[in-house]
Amino acid sequence: MQKKFTREAALESALASAKMEGFEITEQTRIDCLRLMNGKVSVEELAREICSRFSGK
Repeated sequence: MQKKFTREAALESALASAKMEGFEITEQTRIDCLRLMNGKVSVEELAREICSRFSGK
């Protein structure tokens, strides 16, 4: 029987790889990725949101 690799499992695998490379993975990172994967936000919108979080605007 072949196991189904879900989008969530793919995300967890990608986040684990990023963490092993030394990147900080927060709950907000996970939420942002899920929103992007589920079509709730565009790349451009998400990029603006992330930039505004760090610029304090």
